[in-house]
Amino acid sequence: MSYKKKIRNVVVACLIAIVASLILALPENFGLCSKNDDGCIYWYIDTFDNLVQFIFYFALAIIFSLTGAYFTGEKAFNAWKKFAMIYLSIAIILVLISPTTNMNFVGFDKELTTMWLAGIFFVVSLGIILGKREKQSSI
Repeated sequence: MSYKKKIRNVVVACLIAIVASLILALPENFGLCSKNDDGCIYWYIDTFDNLVQFIFYFALAIIFSLTGAYFTGEKAFNAWKKFAMIYLSIAIILVLISPTTNMNFVGFDKELTTMWLAGIFFVVSLGIILGKREKQSSI
């Protein structure tokens, strides 16, 4: 399977993950709860909020990163894939061990940790992809 087909498959999987996360984040809009059933809505939010945020932010970062990798070549994609597998494993552990809420002024909770990790992932991904692209074009 070519790397471009792999990229397309990952992007499709990320789009499905984004739709699933939106369904869990907005259960009243997708028929999982009635619009006036606050108990049901808050149950979904309380149960799936951290998972939804992690999936949503990282799926977006992956889609944007892979858009760049699609046009740069297989070496850039393979380098990014190695980085992504290690980084996402570490990110999952960091999000799992971070507190659900933190009352400190500058404390990190799961939401802030997820947003920071997804942002760092995107920036480093672009750096890897662009770095490999430059190396390929100079040969």
